[in-house]
Amino acid sequence: MLESLVKFRSAKEKPWIVAFWAFIISSVAVFFSTQIYSQVQVSGVSISISGIFAVLFTIIPSIYFVTLFIKSEERLEEEEIAKHYKKGFFERHERDILMFLFYFLGLTISFAVWSLVLEPSFFQIQLSTICGINPAFCSSPGLAGGITGIASGQTAFGSFFIYITNNIQVMLFAFIFSIVFGAGAIFIIVWNASILGVVIGNLSKTLMEIPFYGLSYLPHGLPEIAGYICAGLAGGILSAAIIRGHHKRGVFRVVLFDSMKILILGIALIILGAAIEAWLPALLI
Repeated sequence: MLESLVKFRSAKEKPWIVAFWAFIISSVAVFFSTQIYSQVQVSGVSISISGIFAVLFTIIPSIYFVTLFIKSEERLEEEEIAKHYKKGFFERHERDILMFLFYFLGLTISFAVWSLVLEPSFFQIQLSTICGINPAFCSSPGLAGGITGIASGQTAFGSFFIYITNNIQVMLFAFIFSIVFGAGAIFIIVWNASILGVVIGNLSKTLMEIPFYGLSYLPHGLPEIAGYICAGLAGGILSAAIIRGHHKRGVFRVVLFDSMKILILGIALIILGAAIEAWLPALLI
């Protein structure tokens, strides 16, 4: 039922609606996860995996909706190409990228709110990942800033190289995963939303502080996530075109070029995000 709350036409015309839908399905997923108490033993230490269930329960309805959305979008693009519509690249895909950005925003807010409300142990998996990325967050949460800054022991250029290498790998994985599974990039989007949401929720002391800390991650987080979204969208559209058998017609060539353009846009956004993350903190000091 949850996966059917938002229709393709509504999401296409009003992408911001998807943020509310994402908030609802994520909140329901977290609520059900609170009823599942599960732990695993790692090196003799018990770790709660409730946060993983929250991610998985969010992915399940999301895959259905995103798969239908991508297939519908590819079909519309095919019709436009066949009728020789003169829409430009951005005109054809800007609302798609916006929809996924609002989807990520809704998930992030949901995880931030629940992270503030629930015990820290609920999102223990996410917190462990965060501490691995930024040890300073765990040693001094109150001082952890939104802009991560220069990696330990690295120059700004060294940090930039580390960020861009890691993020490009994730982006290409999202692209390949989407070609193979259609909506495969959803896991990467939901997981990153849960990580960012948990960070914001742990830094915030009240609900009113969530927007403040969220905005502090906006400079580098927005282009980085947009890059992942572009990769997932590019792979998903290409996957749908291959399944529909457009390689027998000229339509496939246009779809392929559009997919590559979206992927290149994603790479550019990843580079921009890495540059901001590496150099902006130094400029603000």
